[in-house]
Amino acid sequence: MASGFNFPPPTGAPNVNSSTPLRPYYGSPLDSPLQQYYQHTSQLEEELSHHSELNSQGAARELLSYGMIKYLTLAIATPFENAQTLLQVQYLPNDDGASSSGNDDSRAAEASSGQITTSSTSSQESLERRDEEFRRAQEEEEEEEYFNRGSGSGGYYSSNPRRGASAEDFPASRSNANRLDPSAAVFHERKDIDQSGYLIRADLYDDDSRPAFQLAPIEGGVWKTVTDLVKHPTEGWFSLWKGQYTNWVYEILHLFAQPTLEATLNDTFDLYDDTIPLVHLDRFGPNMATMVTSHLVVGFILSPLELVRTRLVVQTADPTQRKYTGMLNCISTIISEEGVSALWGGVNLVPTVLYHTLTPLIANSIPLVIDRVFNISASDSPLLFSVAELGLETLDLLIRLPLETVRKRLQIQIQAKIPGKRYETVIETRKRPYAGVIDCVYKIIQEEGGQHKRLSSKKSDDGEVTFVDRPWYSSWGVRGLYTGLGMHLTSNLAMFAVGAVTNLQDDGDDW
Repeated sequence: MASGFNFPPPTGAPNVNSSTPLRPYYGSPLDSPLQQYYQHTSQLEEELSHHSELNSQGAARELLSYGMIKYLTLAIATPFENAQTLLQVQYLPNDDGASSSGNDDSRAAEASSGQITTSSTSSQESLERRDEEFRRAQEEEEEEEYFNRGSGSGGYYSSNPRRGASAEDFPASRSNANRLDPSAAVFHERKDIDQSGYLIRADLYDDDSRPAFQLAPIEGGVWKTVTDLVKHPTEGWFSLWKGQYTNWVYEILHLFAQPTLEATLNDTFDLYDDTIPLVHLDRFGPNMATMVTSHLVVGFILSPLELVRTRLVVQTADPTQRKYTGMLNCISTIISEEGVSALWGGVNLVPTVLYHTLTPLIANSIPLVIDRVFNISASDSPLLFSVAELGLETLDLLIRLPLETVRKRLQIQIQAKIPGKRYETVIETRKRPYAGVIDCVYKIIQEEGGQHKRLSSKKSDDGEVTFVDRPWYSSWGVRGLYTGLGMHLTSNLAMFAVGAVTNLQDDGDDW
């Protein structure tokens, strides 16, 4: 009975080949309304999928182009940022700071990395070992002198089995210029060495004891640092772009994560759109809170990339001495030696929270202060607005630069639970670790500031060390906290000049 009927297919589409008289419109596809509906729906789905595919391809192309532009932009700025990082972490103590943090700092650094276990015992053993080496050198010198006297008088002092050997059978004695003199002053100099036999430098301006992979103390600015890196045999041009890939990854991830989190928070609390500037809002407090919170959360999550970038920039490029080979290797090494908590916690926690809170808060408060406190409008008085903006941005630098300096110095401190390869830096750094933010600020002012003279990096012909005065701007007690201030001020002045010229041109066109 059921065989006389043609049922629709399981998908729900009508059977167009059916000719049953109960459903005459099924016999003609063109006259079937259901068939037209299904065809229209199918065409609409195809158009939507094709349109979606085009939108996805366009978004992918835009994302790729933006990523390439961002990478090239960072490539231009990276050499100067790396040079500023090196200047910020460089340790240049005054006379008091050098005397109070010389050998103890080196031994403390070795002990913190697990390479020295006892300081006093190792120091005593090092002295005894040097005395023994000096005694052996004297004995060898006396034997050589006896050997030379014997060969000159027709006798011999040798293990040669041939009897009656003449003086011609022995090698010619060395000249006095090449012979060691045990009475020389160099034999009586005591050099501090660690347990591995490396010299411990009491004075970082001593060129003789400086490692070959390390730069001499840099007294100049950012450009001087760039030229020194290029000229150094183990650094070169490629050292100017250390950590660029890590910085690029950080910027791309921060670009997507921070606005997404801010928009989510605004939607959750039913606030205004985050694209509206804060200066145009009557109540900017809630939007300011969501903005700062999003910056803080994303900055804290991505802070391990900032830690990795700083360590890659500061470490030497010598392949035999460098500790980390790249971003992933640095992360894995930190986890294996210092633990996962070292990526976010430890002494880096407080400066990370302060930096990612104060930086967006101050930067976004500048237009609000100018508009609502100074009552200066950007549309009515553009030049006066630019002057006020320049002054507040300078104040921002005075607050932010010390925090950046302290944070980078704490980032290169390695508190290894499991001993690993030594972290060799391209510039001199403080070997004794800082206890925290306050301790770092205090030690920088105490050890690297004040009115003082420093030892010159060169000695005179008679071997005496000369003294030179530091520039007047280097004698400030807080100079170590404001490394790179001149470069940032120059950049702000250049932007102010460009903005002023643009405003004058606009005023001229309106007139």
